[in-house]
Amino acid sequence: MKILIVGGGLAGVCVAHEILRRDCQVTLIDSGINHSSAIAAGMINPMTFRKMVKTWMGDELIPFLREFYSDLEHKIGQQFFFERTIRRAFSTAHERELWLERERDEEYRNYIFPFSADDTPPYIHEEFGTGVVKCPGYIDAKTFLDANHTYLRRKGILRTEEFDFYQLDVDQSSYNGERFDAIVFAEGYRGGLNPFFQYLPLETTKGEVLTLNIQGLDTKEIVNRKCFILPTHNGVYKLGATFTWKTTDISLTEEANKELLGQYSDLIKKPFHVVDHEAGIRPTVADRRPLIGEHPKHKGIYIFNGMGTKGYMIAPYFARHFVEHLLDHHELLEEVSIVRFQKYFKEE
Repeated sequence: MKILIVGGGLAGVCVAHEILRRDCQVTLIDSGINHSSAIAAGMINPMTFRKMVKTWMGDELIPFLREFYSDLEHKIGQQFFFERTIRRAFSTAHERELWLERERDEEYRNYIFPFSADDTPPYIHEEFGTGVVKCPGYIDAKTFLDANHTYLRRKGILRTEEFDFYQLDVDQSSYNGERFDAIVFAEGYRGGLNPFFQYLPLETTKGEVLTLNIQGLDTKEIVNRKCFILPTHNGVYKLGATFTWKTTDISLTEEANKELLGQYSDLIKKPFHVVDHEAGIRPTVADRRPLIGEHPKHKGIYIFNGMGTKGYMIAPYFARHFVEHLLDHHELLEEVSIVRFQKYFKEE
């Protein structure tokens, strides 16, 4: 098969590698603007702390992403996956009690370490203790994208240009006169402007992140409460992230800066120096599930989007799930298939 992917962020790159793994021909078109994929902290958190439960499909996602990213690092010759644990500072006594309940649950044995009241570092502000998650780590998002783009460009797969919808003939499944067996839109937040999938509830969520210099923090442990403080392999720390709904404005704001630094001061006792301030736009869906599938009218036109805030955890698994649907006609999971929003589609 011959497949065109539109969008070279995290989603498009993962799908491209899965298609290549199946020895199919693929072309990837990217505008060079990846506000979310390149700026994301790339943290892989297998827990949802609000209810102290495993993240959706964590048992399937975590083992898969470990193998996927390891294989990809070997393939392209660049490291971008770094192991870290997550230390959660409990917000309430109830959170601590939930954690202790999870400790007694066999299903959580591979997710959390046993609670200890004595192992919390002295630089953490905490009233109710902390717990440590056996987190896989984080992806250096910029390195991931730069290395993959270099690899795909060298293979003659990646073209850096703006996609022109006027050159798309959906009846012939062709773009700029070239025919394809399938055209996959993996455009991230820009997918909301796609004329074929505007009926889907894809929203834009702005996130701002600070980079800090901090002396004396554990360099292998992410700290979390209201914010995350992620030690990178470069020796600096990522502090994030804010949420501003329904906007594509990537301007940096003083409000976000104050919010993040306030959360830092409530959590950590160490002095810091701000090195950088960045913003990105995430593609999010109301039910927090990806948008995957074929257009209800135009056959051969697909969407792979909505990876959201946990994109670096979700995208690898569902890229393979999608490609198996595309090439082998495997049925998509109901939770990710765009068929769940069929009622919103109206014929042109």
